[in-house]
Amino acid sequence: MMGKSRDMIARTLATGMICLFILPLGHADVRSRAHTRAPAQSSGPRLIVQFDAKPVIALLPDGTLMAVFLRTVGENQEMRARFSRDNGMSWSEERTLSPLPAGLGRWGGLEVLVDRRGEIHLFTLNDAGTAGRPMPERRLDIWHAKTESGRARWRPWKRIWQGYTGALNSVIQLRSGRLLLPFSYYTGRSWSQRGEGLLAFLYMGVFEATVLYSDDEGETWALSPSILHVPAQDITSGESGAVEPVVLELRDGRVWMLIRTQRGRLYESYSLDGGLHWSRPRPSRFLSSESPAGLTRLTDGRILLLWNNCQRFPYAYGGRHVLHAAISEDEGRTWRGYREVARDPLLTQPPPPRGDFGTAYPYPTPTPDGKVIFTTGQGAAVRLLTILLDPAWLYETVQRDDFSKGLSEWSSFGTRGVEVIPHPEKPGAQVLSLRKTDPEWPATAVRNFPIGKKGRLSLRFLLRPGFKGLRLGLTDHFSVPYDLEDDLYAAYALEITGEGRLAGERVDFGRWHELRVEWDVPKREARAFLDGREVTVLPLLRQTEGICYLRLSSTAEETDEAGILIESVEADVGASWLESPSGPSSSQRRRPNL
Repeated sequence: MMGKSRDMIARTLATGMICLFILPLGHADVRSRAHTRAPAQSSGPRLIVQFDAKPVIALLPDGTLMAVFLRTVGENQEMRARFSRDNGMSWSEERTLSPLPAGLGRWGGLEVLVDRRGEIHLFTLNDAGTAGRPMPERRLDIWHAKTESGRARWRPWKRIWQGYTGALNSVIQLRSGRLLLPFSYYTGRSWSQRGEGLLAFLYMGVFEATVLYSDDEGETWALSPSILHVPAQDITSGESGAVEPVVLELRDGRVWMLIRTQRGRLYESYSLDGGLHWSRPRPSRFLSSESPAGLTRLTDGRILLLWNNCQRFPYAYGGRHVLHAAISEDEGRTWRGYREVARDPLLTQPPPPRGDFGTAYPYPTPTPDGKVIFTTGQGAAVRLLTILLDPAWLYETVQRDDFSKGLSEWSSFGTRGVEVIPHPEKPGAQVLSLRKTDPEWPATAVRNFPIGKKGRLSLRFLLRPGFKGLRLGLTDHFSVPYDLEDDLYAAYALEITGEGRLAGERVDFGRWHELRVEWDVPKREARAFLDGREVTVLPLLRQTEGICYLRLSSTAEETDEAGILIESVEADVGASWLESPSGPSSSQRRRPNL
């Protein structure tokens, strides 16, 4: 975490400001502006505003959304905000919230909390003038300020922790009134000095996680005695261990923490005493790149999770090309969705040679009308996204694609030979053409759909004469289309050979066929049908929470100029929820044609 967080904070510190105007936030002037208006209503996630810097958004007691930014004016810095009273559709001009103390170094990074009294708490980081110094001399201290008297004025900023942390990703108030601020911090640990006892057998990286808490509305803060470790992925990285935790209070009184790791999944910890003591972190069900999660409770009580369900890319131990969302109605016991809600706008280009990029660092906030607004992205300003999501979209069970909208829902970057072309038999229609046109480049198309432990994938296809092979993979996570190990991590896999054989059955060239795969994760099998006839039973290749990705890849050794045509693809996971008391309503079972 240290390397990437240092870069992120340095960029944040370089864009900060200061002004001496304090706004009574209960009377924000919110005016409609054409350049911030949202597009027409849609059921899926949609970009609603393009800010010039990444804010953290909070919901005020009167239903106003407040987007907080850190700005630089001259040599000083300040916290500023824009406001929306129409669920994020339009935003006010920026107003100053609170100046930051001058002469103490640079400020960067922020978190926001609106407490049960309606007062605002701001948290930010200060480098104490140590920028450019080597570790362990660097500092990123945590500072706090809050409003009082109904947000009429601000209390002075004060430092509540000293050391080196990274991004702040979460802050909550418990039903007891206690404030919890989870964070991670630099320890100076190394492979040669990794500790005693069990730590001598493991390398826990240079960071560990804990929590600051306050029982007096933020007047004073104390440190949890629990120190949370997660084994590092390697011994050389300066960014390893337990980093950037997020927390949420569950209805049974437990506090749930999700921790960014390098282990290929989020780790989790629980507190039974209001965030004071924490259980030893363990692997959670959520596969993840080395990226922080976003966690929030919606206005109706459901839990929404945002995270990068991505694997096997060198950057961030899995990549941040797409961001995913899932929703739970039963306090995290079961989850629906696992759907792509944001993509890096520049993912079709090679990654930048330096600096952060992707769709990580999500900050979700519920809106008064039951939706969720979140910011995500890092790097160039074009990657900073503010997105509105209707949770109902995560309940859809059927996804069908006839390529009438091209490849907008597919990933094929880093490949060649994947394109949409006119249908050879139906005027005005389109098909996916997948063929390996260059021996040095793969030909792969990847598509996400709602997760299901049980489900059915239907695919109508035609093998062109000269076709040289295709692999169909079903899995539970995203990896780049050019992933060389995707077949090793598939949950189910099926191949059509270059001779036109599928599980020993003949597939005629030049004729349309129907392939159907019906999977059942609890039974650890999937049944494949060709033109309505069962041809094979596929074993479940590894443990999984469910299936939510299709991968189609040419298996040609050199080139395949003929390839395969795909007329339509449909995924239906409704069987997963037939016995669920919270199954989708009829409106949520619609079949969107993407």
